[in-house]
Amino acid sequence: MHNYFLPPRIECGDGAIQNLGEHVKAFDGKKPLLVTDAGIINAGIFAKAVEPLEATGLSHTTYSEIEPNPTDISVAQGAAVYTAEACDVVIAVGGGSVMDAAKAIRILASHTSPARLESSPTEGGLAPYYADIGGLERIRGDMPPLICVPTTAGTGSEVSQGAIITDTSLQTTDRWRKRAIVTPFNMAALALLDPGITVGMPPGLTAATGMDAITHGVEAYVATKYHPISEGVALQALKMLGKNIRTVYHHGEDIVARGEMLLAASMAAFAFQKGLGAVHSLAHQLSTDAPIPHGIANAILLPHVMEFNLPNAIEGYADIASALGIDTTGMSHGEAACAAIDEIRALNAELNMPAGLGEAGLDREKIPKLAADAMLDHCYKFNPRECRETDMLHLFEAAF
Repeated sequence: MHNYFLPPRIECGDGAIQNLGEHVKAFDGKKPLLVTDAGIINAGIFAKAVEPLEATGLSHTTYSEIEPNPTDISVAQGAAVYTAEACDVVIAVGGGSVMDAAKAIRILASHTSPARLESSPTEGGLAPYYADIGGLERIRGDMPPLICVPTTAGTGSEVSQGAIITDTSLQTTDRWRKRAIVTPFNMAALALLDPGITVGMPPGLTAATGMDAITHGVEAYVATKYHPISEGVALQALKMLGKNIRTVYHHGEDIVARGEMLLAASMAAFAFQKGLGAVHSLAHQLSTDAPIPHGIANAILLPHVMEFNLPNAIEGYADIASALGIDTTGMSHGEAACAAIDEIRALNAELNMPAGLGEAGLDREKIPKLAADAMLDHCYKFNPRECRETDMLHLFEAAF
């Protein structure tokens, strides 16, 4: 028996943010908690979300202490604010870190007693809800509505079931590690995709988040779960990403291409209901230990993992080659699959991605520890080729 969860309502178009206040009222919201980070506020993007709330007479509370890799500590503090301020809707305005934190804030705010949150917000925290210890069974659906306003076209967290949180309570060898909270109840009630918000993204951020979305599409398409719906969505997302990523990098003001990237990133994230793979198990370690931004880590690792997976994913990668716009006429499946890997390398070069993890800032001495920690991650379990710790070690070395 297979269970498939379709994405939430998606409203996509230039100016979609102007409808935010009316959407809050449609959820019977009176006082939303806006979750964001300092970068979004300083860039002037956050004000675009506040304006329509004020225009419709809604008061709001802001929590902006979200780190680039959100921790269980900041999540617990955000849940305490939600409870203390008697909020009734959560609005995430930001990238993947902000949206993931907002999902986790909803869980704590609805699953932990208000008195406990106010008196000791970090006690207990998210520990029961991580996927690797059966957290799915402990998460209920009676949570406040979540509206996601993504400010980048990459993570697709606005439509995904997952939230990646840095667990500060569970040490590995010498550092915290990222853990996943996965449940269909994490999916937002509404995703507002406004390409106008993303026009001001600098080229480097545009490239990194775009490669994150491409990695989602590639890994989802060849993941081992049976999910034909996701397969179709992944290929279409890759078609849109391959067609538009160079345009938004070189011509960031192109509102049509920005809109296509936003929607495709959401589609690629929906597709990874089918699973991800070794790229993400490796990349999750780098954002806490290097630190290397997640999209850049994915971009660097992706061609190396594709080469590793090639014996088990030739037909899938051949399909991906066509989706990315490569003319595969006359090619064998093997030739087309190799062409897909070459295209990822070419994209990395054109988008000025670092040539390797060393150039991106990784200390080579950390690789053995990172390889061991990668085996604690859940994503590689759906990789088309079986991974052992020695494989993780070799992949880190190859990508260094």
